[in-house]
Amino acid sequence: MKKSPMAANDPGELLMPSGTGILGIHLEGRYQVTGFHSYDGPLPEIYLVGQQTRSYRLKVENEEADIFGIALLPTAIWRLTKRPSIQFTDRPTPLEQVFDKALLTYLKRIKEEQSFEKRVEKAEEFILEILSGLDMSKTLVDYAMELIFEKKGCISTRELCKELHVSERHLQHLFRQQVGLSPLQYARITRFNSIFVEFTRAGENPDLPFLTSFFNYYDISHFFKDFKAYSGESPSQFHLEKFSLLKELVENQPYLTQVQNIKK
Repeated sequence: MKKSPMAANDPGELLMPSGTGILGIHLEGRYQVTGFHSYDGPLPEIYLVGQQTRSYRLKVENEEADIFGIALLPTAIWRLTKRPSIQFTDRPTPLEQVFDKALLTYLKRIKEEQSFEKRVEKAEEFILEILSGLDMSKTLVDYAMELIFEKKGCISTRELCKELHVSERHLQHLFRQQVGLSPLQYARITRFNSIFVEFTRAGENPDLPFLTSFFNYYDISHFFKDFKAYSGESPSQFHLEKFSLLKELVENQPYLTQVQNIKK
């Protein structure tokens, strides 16, 4: 994602919780981020951030900024770092605090490539190098994720526990360790991402009663509450055209729901 410096009164590009972790590599300049619970300021040159719990803004102030991002499946940070994912929730962490120098050197090779395709190749090589030494067998959380994605987030923690024959307390603990959120939080983000994509595709006249009913909202007011929490605006005020980065991520193959379609 490449952006030129923005005006001082420009609040920045809006991005919303994606349901993924993100490994970001600045190719030039630095993006400034606002909106995370415990972090505001310039993003590290190379960083890892876990689940995002609300909308946030990216801004470019003094010089052009270009960033290459790798989206990570919900349990990937826990597998890659062998640390509780809750440590990375809403918290961009410099990669030198996570991986050794050899892996950092490998990652920096991505910056040396001039084309997007070559960068993707190097990124895949990096991920495969790490995965080669990890146990990739499914956990209880992976099975819970499949249920959440199958239902597009329209499933309660109690229903998950019943399907998986596990106590709610145990599932809550596993999710915080492996995902960085509770099952309820993750299902809520998944549900909103699903309805948001449909909302933006509907153009100027979305059928809100149908959409909210289809995605198991109690009523439209509950949807409005989620919409404002995740976008910062009400549905009537929101215009996707204002946010070029989000528009790019939503329109063609929606980034917000791609993770739901990956078959493990």
